[in-house]
Amino acid sequence: MADISRPPSALRQYAVLVRIGLASALQYRADFVLTAFGAICYEALSLAFVGVIVYAFGSIGGWGLVEIAFVYGIRSMGHALHGVLSGQLWATDGVVREGEFDRYLLRPVNPLVQLLTRRFQVTAAGDIVFGLVVLTVTAVAAPVDWSVGWVAYLVAAVVGSAFLESSVMLAIASLTFRLLVSSPVLQVADMAFVTFGPYPLSVLPRAVAYLLTFVVPLAFAAFFPAAVLLGRTSDLFVPIWLAVASPAVGLLLYVAAVAFFHRQMRHYSSPGH
Repeated sequence: MADISRPPSALRQYAVLVRIGLASALQYRADFVLTAFGAICYEALSLAFVGVIVYAFGSIGGWGLVEIAFVYGIRSMGHALHGVLSGQLWATDGVVREGEFDRYLLRPVNPLVQLLTRRFQVTAAGDIVFGLVVLTVTAVAAPVDWSVGWVAYLVAAVVGSAFLESSVMLAIASLTFRLLVSSPVLQVADMAFVTFGPYPLSVLPRAVAYLLTFVVPLAFAAFFPAAVLLGRTSDLFVPIWLAVASPAVGLLLYVAAVAFFHRQMRHYSSPGH
């Protein structure tokens, strides 16, 4: 017999609240479809820009259009899953300053889970459709001898990419409990992912590449796993084992970010609304 006195796990709470949020968003079908379609158009324009850059130069650091599109595909699908997982982190400033977080503390649900599921991120639906199409097409076109193991690694890389991006954004959003504002830093981090995410970071000056690996760990989101899958390990500027471990790095960083959030939560001060 199940122990009804034991609260459901945070994962179960998250799944239930996401389902409720999705059902609520679908009450307005036209708005849902138009918002999702707008997200698809935005991502399509971003991919077109990458294509124009590669077409103009023929290749970037020896990486051709198909290879760079494959990096983009991993990054795009990882970003889409990140949107479902952590899209509501952009609202952290208002949640803290306006006292909405007070209600989270009174309910028998993990406060972080409530923050992450306060609304369903409708743009993430469009991102998932676009990301899945791009990743599938580029994976088929990429010069990879696919096996069950490589497909499993690709799936793990995408999931790890989502956790990695979410870990960076969650760590930054956690600072709101001390600073009462985090959105400007979130915008900088998001700009870094958008600007450098689709490209092989080996073409950048080594100091910048290390910055985007060990300070903002963007390299683990797409470039490292793509280089491993494409057999371009000679372009890596870290040990091969570290690049191969990219999915695990994303998960470990997310676990650390969750712990950091709960530690910073102790500094929350109610505005008294």
